[in-house]
Amino acid sequence: MISLLEYQKNLGKGQIKAVNLLHGEEEYLVKSFLDKLRGVIPVRVLWGDELSLEDFVGFIGTTGMFAKSEALFIYMAEEFFKGIKNYKNLISHLERLKDKKVFFYVSYKLSDKDLQKEPFLSLSRLGDVIYAGKLDKRRVRELVKNKLQKEGISIEDSALEYLLEASSYQLQILKAETDKLILYGKRNITLEDIKSMVIAEPELSLFDLSDGLFLKDYEKALSSINSILMSGMHPLQVLTFLVNYTLKLYTAKTLVENGWDVEKALSEVDVKHKFQVLNFKRYLSANSIDDLELLLKKLHLLDISIKVYYSDPAQALRKFVIEYMLHEEGTYNQTDTGNQNRVDAEP
Repeated sequence: MISLLEYQKNLGKGQIKAVNLLHGEEEYLVKSFLDKLRGVIPVRVLWGDELSLEDFVGFIGTTGMFAKSEALFIYMAEEFFKGIKNYKNLISHLERLKDKKVFFYVSYKLSDKDLQKEPFLSLSRLGDVIYAGKLDKRRVRELVKNKLQKEGISIEDSALEYLLEASSYQLQILKAETDKLILYGKRNITLEDIKSMVIAEPELSLFDLSDGLFLKDYEKALSSINSILMSGMHPLQVLTFLVNYTLKLYTAKTLVENGWDVEKALSEVDVKHKFQVLNFKRYLSANSIDDLELLLKKLHLLDISIKVYYSDPAQALRKFVIEYMLHEEGTYNQTDTGNQNRVDAEP
């Protein structure tokens, strides 16, 4: 087993084996690695929760619009493996790979015991096993300091320690905050600079995002989606949360309009906790059937853009929130029946 940081130091086509098993919980490192991989070889991202063995065999056997020599990167590979009854069939196809490179990404750490089980045992025999684990604090400190030094920026020790503690050593947050410091333009960062610029707002949650969307609060929706993505939560988790809430609201709203009592309708969609019931009542009051139907359609299009057209998940989710909220404010233009003007401004 090799660490992801060590693996990518000498990343090149000659180094990449046909089959690779990547595992670990540090998704920021995985995203960074994926960017570096794209600089070496064309990459096609697939999602394990929607990938069958038949689909996978088709991908490794065809080129389509992609280059003949390419890498397939399977997010949520654990979900893909769950759907396979006979691993021998999968392994036999992998053993015959020619031009393709495959990375199976399992989003948690595999134990030594796990690696002795199928399909992990056969995958490790065929190629590299790469671990994207949480970095220790000393290593995180080095990464942050080195990044700033490469930009010609020095940072006081007290300022660096404050930055690290305030971000809880989370790489996704630190990336955003160091990018902000670089744009700030100062050559020497002091503790006062950090306190005035970095992590000025408390972390917002999924429930703040749901309030923003369903109560049509643009600023709250935008602030919360930025905070959620900075925290490292995967965009597909956010998408699943929003789809689940919208489906429940749409179903409950339909029942209420057909004469059901509100609390009975909410109970029917498994909304029973006192606090949750209170929130859903507010959401139901603020949205019509048409509002919720439109939101479901937009969430469906977002899902397609990520999983079929390989849009960057974080960017696609952020643009979805911006476009939906502008539409709610009446400032979002629609040029024709099937095509909407994109809002390209980043927050």
